[in-house]
Amino acid sequence: MTETETTDEGLRGRKKREAKEAITAAAKRLFTARGFPAVTVDEIALAANVSRRTFFRYFPTKEDVLFGRREAQLAALEIALEPAPAEAPFATVRRALISVSSLHLAEKELVLAEHAIVAKSAELLARDLEWDRKAFLLLARALARGSRGKDAARRARIAAGAIVGALRVVIEEWVESGGKRDLVGEGEEALDLLAALVSKPQ
Repeated sequence: MTETETTDEGLRGRKKREAKEAITAAAKRLFTARGFPAVTVDEIALAANVSRRTFFRYFPTKEDVLFGRREAQLAALEIALEPAPAEAPFATVRRALISVSSLHLAEKELVLAEHAIVAKSAELLARDLEWDRKAFLLLARALARGSRGKDAARRARIAAGAIVGALRVVIEEWVESGGKRDLVGEGEEALDLLAALVSKPQ
């Protein structure tokens, strides 16, 4: 690849990133001001100064604009769940979840704004639960690693469900406090409460 081609590729990548960011920012402004159901794709495109076609190039649906962060978070969780040598499954899960919680803290204002929008829409709340389901499947797989016995997969799924539920409580309380509560500390406390369930011998 020539220097010109490399430069062109870099410019195209930057323009794509900027267009996606403009759509996301415009959508969230409109959702915050008027509520999610009242805003159309055409209005978002107009506010972002892009075409309707460009909108759908980046987002399959209007709902997807709000869940880009969750998608990135899930990808980060999947990477973090790769076990270290000789690391027990629960230790892997604990480390991975604490690591991902740093993403919440780094984007606190964005997370709080998104939660405020989602909380007012039954449609978005249902979509939000889909991401919990995806996280649950990743955690269940990680917890079942190396397990034996007919009940091992079931125990891993029960434990993963308990972890997802407990952390949702922690996150909701953190959001309700305006991000003032100790997200990491209370997350670690919740995981410690569940450690006995996960670590029981098979």
